[in-house]
Parts: sequence; C-alpha cells; structure tokens
Amino acid sequence: MKSSYHICYISLGSNIGDRFEFLQKAVKLIEDDKNIRLINASSVYETLPFGNVNQDNFLNAVIEIFTSLPPKNLLFRLKEIETEIGRNSTSKWGPREIDLDIILYEDFLIEDGELSLPHPGLYQRDFFLVPLIELNSKLREPKFGKGLDEILSHLEKRNIIQKVNKTLSFKEKSIEEKY
Repeated sequence: MKSSYHICYISLGSNIGDRFEFLQKAVKLIEDDKNIRLINASSVYETLPFGNVNQDNFLNAVIEIFTSLPPKNLLFRLKEIETEIGRNSTSKWGPREIDLDIILYEDFLIEDGELSLPHPGLYQRDFFLVPLIELNSKLREPKFGKGLDEILSHLEKRNIIQKVNKTLSFKEKSIEEKY
C-alpha cells in the first residue's frame, strides 16, 4: 500500500425520503472521488433514532475506504457530499437525508472542536460497532485499545432493529487499484 494512503471507516445514515437511495448516492459520490478508494461496505441496518427519538427510523451502514486525504480534508469532502446529496437538516440529531461520519481514521486520536477521532459515538452506538465488526472483527479502538466486541458487549442501549435485505453496490477494485 502507498504510504500516503490511510484506512478509514465512514458511517452512513439516512431517515428522510428514500433512505436506501440516499445511502447509495453517498457511496457513488465517495467512490467517484479520486482521493478515495472504496474497499468494502457493511450490511445495511434499520435502526432506531439516536438522540432525538421523535423521528423516523434510520438506515445505517459503514464503509471501509483508503484515502490520501488528511482527516480534516476527508471531513470537509464528506460534508460537501452531504450537501451535494441535498442534506437540509441543521438540528443536532435531527432528521436528515444523509449523514456521513468518520468513525476511525487508522489509529489517529484527534480532538479539536471540528473533528473527534475516533468518533465519540463509537462508544455508544451499536449501529457503528456491529457494521465495523462485520467489516473487520479484529479492529481495536485506538483510545483505550479495546476490541470493538468488548465495547459492544457493554452497551446499555441498542438501536439496531434489523438487517435490511438490500446491499450497497460499488465497483469492485482489483488489488492493484485498491493499493
């Protein structure tokens, strides 16, 4: 792998309109970015809302990428993609067409007001943990070195209702294209 590429995990969520279509549009736009290689996608899960519970259920998934973008540049690109897709919501934990969050960016630890890595929700959200474990069961969070299954086992609240019978599609990359 080129040393300028970093492995990252991105959460996708939607609870307005055609939720699956919004997730798929996000995958397409991420995949089309020349600085990002989409490697894998988790199953899609229907989940109860987190935070503000007085809204429709979400569809959530996690994708695994390689990127040459530094963490903040990746964050800015994901926010651009949200805007391109038509995200209009502005309230914290409110309904949204699409929500894209960096969960893990290798073992980076960042806390600066604009970006927190790992994402603080990693320690509270089964809809982050279950798809991450599905993609890479050996992942450990970098802050405390805990395995994701250990964090999941200590969650008091679960939001996942069910796995959805739809799969996010993306272009499979050859091994040369991946690295």
